Amino acid sequence: MKYNAGKIAGNKASRVLLASAMLLGMLTACSDPAPAGQGQPKAETAAPTSGGIYHLGETVNPEQVTNFNPFLATGNWTPFFDYVFDSLYYFNPVKGALMPRLADGEGKWSNDNKTYTVKLNLKAKWHDGQPFTVDDVLYSFQTLKNNKVLDRYQLWGDNRLKDVTAQGTDTVVFTMNNQFPSLPFYLSTVYMVPKHLFEKENAAEFLNKTPVGTGPFKFKSINESAIVLDRNADYFLGAPSIDQLYVNRFNNSSTLTLALEKGDVQGTTGTVAMPSVPKLLENPVNKLQIYPGLSTYSVIMNNEKPLLSDPAVRKAIQLALDRKSLIEKGESNGVFPANPGFLSSVFGDMTDKKLIDSAAYNYNLNEAVKGLEAAGYKKNAKGIYEKDGKPLSFTYHMAANAPAQNKEGAMITAWLKEVGIETTTKLVTWPELTKLLMAGDYELLQNGITTPPDPQAQLEIFHSKMTAPIGSNTPGLNYMRFRDADVDKWLDEASSADSAKRKELYQQVQQRIADKAPIAVMYNVGGHIPYRVDQFTNYDENLPVTSALSLKQIKKK
Repeated sequence: MKYNAGKIAGNKASRVLLASAMLLGMLTACSDPAPAGQGQPKAETAAPTSGGIYHLGETVNPEQVTNFNPFLATGNWTPFFDYVFDSLYYFNPVKGALMPRLADGEGKWSNDNKTYTVKLNLKAKWHDGQPFTVDDVLYSFQTLKNNKVLDRYQLWGDNRLKDVTAQGTDTVVFTMNNQFPSLPFYLSTVYMVPKHLFEKENAAEFLNKTPVGTGPFKFKSINESAIVLDRNADYFLGAPSIDQLYVNRFNNSSTLTLALEKGDVQGTTGTVAMPSVPKLLENPVNKLQIYPGLSTYSVIMNNEKPLLSDPAVRKAIQLALDRKSLIEKGESNGVFPANPGFLSSVFGDMTDKKLIDSAAYNYNLNEAVKGLEAAGYKKNAKGIYEKDGKPLSFTYHMAANAPAQNKEGAMITAWLKEVGIETTTKLVTWPELTKLLMAGDYELLQNGITTPPDPQAQLEIFHSKMTAPIGSNTPGLNYMRFRDADVDKWLDEASSADSAKRKELYQQVQQRIADKAPIAVMYNVGGHIPYRVDQFTNYDENLPVTSALSLKQIKKK
């Protein structure tokens, strides 16, 4: 049974949610995830039975398989967790609805909306045969409380969770310090881990090399060619029909796309060379599922770095991005326009959509130059603007071996040069990009940021509580090191406000973000998932077709 997002959240705005936080791991085609070994797995297959082996193609590099701990932000390929672990709820981005996983149906709010009670589905078992219990849930959430660095979305913030307790043997009670209507959506971001294994380790450092979850697929092995998962015949929501799920590892999106064309792999979570999509779809056995989402690709600016602390400079960078060209030429129109106020259009009337098309925030090289000159910048002999002898010259980080991102980065740096801003491009791996962002060891960095499925969560990446000084890892997603007292105040008030007040406050936050330009948005991404229908059938197109809940239903033809 599926549960309407608005019904669970208790506010109308939530009904329009169309993208999942757990798509943190669903890096879409535009992301061109980092390189690894390529090709089919070697001598890994168990003797197949009637269900067959489903080959999923991904670009998973060595740095993305250093651990399988769902609490850790780096060192893993995050879609893995959706296949092996379960959260209490899953947010379905295609339908904008929460679906119970380890929760046994919809939770219940107290009359004062400060407690949320969730009954558990105790039919679930860990892959090692141990029963799933209420203690596993308490441990998982207590671990976030005890390790602030793991609590990426600040569930244990001052006005949020106060306590998580058991009510009998099958029910968990979430008690809040204040009303927090977004809680059910935040619950979809936390994977439950087995207490009997994790309590023996330091959860903040545990690499979990042989992961044990409750999910539809069990970890079997990993090599340079593939991650191999077996079906969980005891999965409490119904055993997968396929025998094994192979995550075949490729060097880049181009070789992966070729494998899709040849039928060597049947699908991907979204990695595809976008220029190849028209040719791919000429073959009727290939399909492409598209939906909007909560990943926003941007030029992320370190607001604490010299010169980038000046809003005039950041605004010039914002105006130098031709988002229409990026979408058409870089992404073959497979993504959606982004909001300079950052809130995705999937949030309906909570989003200030007029900002998306406003001339004040769209591509305009002349206005970018005027803004710099009005702020006192003058061109030097090299044609680069400078002030007080300091030129607007920045290191520009982006992913290596990422054709789409590299093409878009080249477009962006060329536009910046036209404005009079000099860049030196530096290519690093995807995990390295995340480390640079967290520590603040960058100036300009091209990457995506994905948030939980709630407007509060998306805008809170600009709250000062979500950042840290350069050199310290951020506790949240405020990699920009942006700080604004009004934004903090508005977001704090919105956290417990009713829908009408939240909308008013979110409009104010979006306007401030667009004006201060702490980040220069490129485009919004949900899913553009290529998959084949010649060897397998029964994909659920009401879900991301290569999600765990869809793949457990597919059948070999």
